[in-house]
Amino acid sequence: MMRIITTTLIAALAMGMPTLAAAKSKSNQTRYEYNGRYYNSLEECRAKKRKAEKDGTIVGAAVAGVGAAVLGANLGETALIAGGGALVGNQLGKSKKC
Repeated sequence: MMRIITTTLIAALAMGMPTLAAAKSKSNQTRYEYNGRYYNSLEECRAKKRKAEKDGTIVGAAVAGVGAAVLGANLGETALIAGGGALVGNQLGKSKKC
C-alpha cells in the first residue's frame, strides 16, 4: 500500500516538473508596453506607436478645423488652426515610449 502511494506521488511530481520549467522560461521573455497594452516584440510596439501618431494627427486636425469653422473663422484661419491641431495631435500621439 505504501509503495502505491509513493509511486503515485513520484509520478505526479514528475508530470508537474516540465510544466513548471516551461512556465518559468516564458516569464523571462521581454515584453514591451505602450499605452497600457503589452506587446511581444519591439517592432509590434513601434507599429502601434506609429498608428497612434497618425491617428492623433488626423483627429487633431479634424477637431481643430471643425472647431474653428463653427466659431466663424474664414478658410485661411481654419486651415491654419487645423494645421496647428494636427501638430499637437501628432505630438500627443507619440508622447509615450515603447
